[in-house]
Amino acid sequence: MTPAIDDKNDGLAAGLRELARSPAPPMRLDIAAARASGRRRLTRRRGAKLIGGLLACGLLIGGSVAISDRGGQTVAVASVSQGSDPLLAHASFGWLPESVLGTSHTAGAHGDQVMARAGGAFGMRLWLSVYAASDEPPLVNGRNALPAPMVNGRRAYWISDDPRDPLNRGRTYLTWQVPGGQWAELLAYYMEEADPRSTLLRIAADVRIGTRPVPLPLRVNGLPAGLDVTEVHFWRPRFDDDEAWELVMFYTARNGARVTFHVGLEAGQSAALPGSSCAYAAGLAVCVLVEPGEGGIPASLAAIGGAEGLVRRVTLLGTDERRWTTHVIENA
Repeated sequence: MTPAIDDKNDGLAAGLRELARSPAPPMRLDIAAARASGRRRLTRRRGAKLIGGLLACGLLIGGSVAISDRGGQTVAVASVSQGSDPLLAHASFGWLPESVLGTSHTAGAHGDQVMARAGGAFGMRLWLSVYAASDEPPLVNGRNALPAPMVNGRRAYWISDDPRDPLNRGRTYLTWQVPGGQWAELLAYYMEEADPRSTLLRIAADVRIGTRPVPLPLRVNGLPAGLDVTEVHFWRPRFDDDEAWELVMFYTARNGARVTFHVGLEAGQSAALPGSSCAYAAGLAVCVLVEPGEGGIPASLAAIGGAEGLVRRVTLLGTDERRWTTHVIENA
């Protein structure tokens, strides 16, 4: 089935969801500009280049109106960690249709999300959300909770504006209760399956609630002291490319200095972070950008040679995901 939704609405939905969830000042659709609030112009230029392709799709950070027009207290589906793996997932997909290319995770100051997608500009999108425990599913704005088949023996509902249309004109919400009383939710659109309801029920039955580290394609063998991760974006695949993926990790020092790691496929990587230091191995590339804070860069970072020294401490693990690791960061 082809939902009644176009690119413009898709982009608007992304902006509304981000506006609702951001703890920072209200976000514009220009996410790069929002990230730059309170940062140097250099950071803004870097961000615009780094995620400009995602902005063109209107889908960076958020991507649905599931949060902005739904009731209930949301629970983080991903978060950053100062431990060995900087990216943690708290809700995960299990089984997914063969058309799905990958699952993206973002976490940090501008919100969190877990999203799977198929290929193409109108490939299926699947957003996974979790709401706090309650007796009833979160509902606002006159929407209807229409009974759905149980998911793993627990209550489930289709959430729709129209009680005669459980699939909600192609922007389909399936909400079900998980152990502990929380409510998980799938938002799906651009679905082309002959029977979208049975597909979504099968996906929901294999969703896993619980914290797990997300394997990443690098190791940092001695991160200088005093750097804390603030945000991680792992886009699989990128919205502007069905083949490529992109990992960006943002670190901040106590004096305001910033360190950005950008990892992706080797082709085209040199332009990812203007002014950064890069290295290439095993079909991948890593670029590190260091932006001084008050008084310059931290002494621990200066002692190893800044960005160039930090790049030398990165080991790239190649394109085979079976070699990726959850032990990413080793502190110096």
